[in-house]
Amino acid sequence: MKRLSFAGLLCLLLLASCRPGDKEVTVEFQWIQNGVPYTQSAPFFKGDTAIAVDLFHFYVSDLRAGDELLSDVLFVNPGDSALSTYTLDLQRKADEISFGLGVPSDMNAMDPTSFETTHPLSSAFAMYWTWASKYRFLKAEGRFNAGGDLSNAATNGGIIWHTGTDALYRTRTFDVSVRPGDRLVVKIDLDLLLGNVSLANDGFTHTTVDTYSIAEKISNEAIAAIEVVVE
Repeated sequence: MKRLSFAGLLCLLLLASCRPGDKEVTVEFQWIQNGVPYTQSAPFFKGDTAIAVDLFHFYVSDLRAGDELLSDVLFVNPGDSALSTYTLDLQRKADEISFGLGVPSDMNAMDPTSFETTHPLSSAFAMYWTWASKYRFLKAEGRFNAGGDLSNAATNGGIIWHTGTDALYRTRTFDVSVRPGDRLVVKIDLDLLLGNVSLANDGFTHTTVDTYSIAEKISNEAIAAIEVVVE
């Protein structure tokens, strides 16, 4: 029987220690309400007002761990596990996470028909307006009832927030240490997002001139409502 040399044995041990996932990080996007993961369309309250969020889609761009690019663009739907959890390559430890909410101007100028249907920027994700308006950055829809009873559809108000345009692309950096093998959780806190928003006055925007100030407010509140943790 042949004996392994010390160098050969060392190589085998090194290979065995390099398990799948050792150079990867799991990134999970969650919507949070009252400190726990939110269930799509479940009623909750802001004061006496009942609220339900039925749809919450957005883009995350230029996702980085330190100076290492993890992804150029992701489409996120926190209500769908297939579109809210991603496994990404991460080669080394980093001490900060950064990304943009929406897509930067170079991506915003792209034609969705030029992408395969599985690509985040393809028209399959229904985030593209027109050649003039380009991509939606955030698409949130829901209902509210100032009397606290969402079962009475006739008295419900609507929430329709479709934000976009280059000027509303928002970026943020988080002081979070992450290393290969970690699970990174990006939490969008609905209570924080809604904290400074009057649904009666700010419930509708398509980022047109007449509702642009609402789109700007929602863009600012959305990026501020995000927390990134390692769990």
